[in-house]
Amino acid sequence: MIAALRQGSLVGAVIALASSAAAGPLSDAISRHGDADLAALRARPGDASARCALGAVYARRGDLPRAALYLTGCEHAELPDDIAAPVQQAVRDVRRRLDASRFAALDVISHPEGLTAEIDALPGETFTTPAKIWIAPGAHVVRVMQGDRSWDRQVTAEPHKDGVVVIETEPRARPKPPRTVQIDMADDPGGALGEEHTAPPPAIKHPSLIKDKYRGIPEAAAEGPIDDPLASSSVPTSERNLWLGLRLGGGMFDDGAAAARAGFALAVTGRYRLRDAVFVAGRADWTRRGGDAMSGTIDALGASAGAGLTVVGGPSHPDAAVALALIGQFRADLRLAELRATAPVRRAGLGLAAGVELALPATPFTVGLRVEQGLTELVPGARDRAILAEVGIDLR
Repeated sequence: MIAALRQGSLVGAVIALASSAAAGPLSDAISRHGDADLAALRARPGDASARCALGAVYARRGDLPRAALYLTGCEHAELPDDIAAPVQQAVRDVRRRLDASRFAALDVISHPEGLTAEIDALPGETFTTPAKIWIAPGAHVVRVMQGDRSWDRQVTAEPHKDGVVVIETEPRARPKPPRTVQIDMADDPGGALGEEHTAPPPAIKHPSLIKDKYRGIPEAAAEGPIDDPLASSSVPTSERNLWLGLRLGGGMFDDGAAAARAGFALAVTGRYRLRDAVFVAGRADWTRRGGDAMSGTIDALGASAGAGLTVVGGPSHPDAAVALALIGQFRADLRLAELRATAPVRRAGLGLAAGVELALPATPFTVGLRVEQGLTELVPGARDRAILAEVGIDLR
């Protein structure tokens, strides 16, 4: 029994010694992460494993900026088995904690690269450019050193914001000054200055790359001539079946009971073509009719309806310069007066109207002459009549 216990104790001691031997000094330093461990690891600057272990020690001590500085590149480094897992865990923890902190990332770049740099945010630490470091918010000074020379730059870090500082250690190359070259044209070995030399052109074995039109050779027409967009078309535009127009007229009005007097008319007209030359015509107008300054005038609203015939031009002769139409209509009046002087005015009246209109098909303008004759009395014993000259515009 005693022998068995002694044998078990011996096996446990051997296992403990093997585990201690497998751990190694770097793993022990990470586990203890004391001041003595920091000093021992910082004394081995050229050892990549010691640098990564130092970063893991700073991570366990809560110094995130220094931990990030020394853990740079350790994620993909080949490390001893006893520290590989703790270092990888430290890399992940430091990255997560920095992202959640108020520290700012600063990229330090120098021209040329590979220079030694330091920053007052990490006293006692140096790094090689280019490098990404993490610093506390605020104003800081970055210094880059090359031999016995140094260059300082002021930077201001803000929480959760990345920054970049670029330090130029060499002045930019200045452009070379232009060279002065003299050309002597006094002697012309090929002959007198301005002398023309003629010779046949060399034979061309291959087709020229220059287009024929640039060599004075006309190109074959690939298609017919191009139509002139500004040329007038020989195909006439067809007339609309419906015409609408405005008329402004002036002329003479009288009613047999008063002297003739000048007046004017304003009308809206319309036509609708039934055949090539036959159309129906309508009109609504306002006129000032009959009387003189002493007997007074009468305003009237009128409506006319009838038919017309185009005797010159029209749709059957689209190339004609003018279109002449004759129009005959019945007319109804509504007189806007009850008395003229002392004579009563019939408020409604009927009449006939005839007119001739001359249209210019190439323009919207129309001129015309219109004659109106009342069939009913305007005042007792007198029928009104009028002759008007008109000008207007049509939508046709």
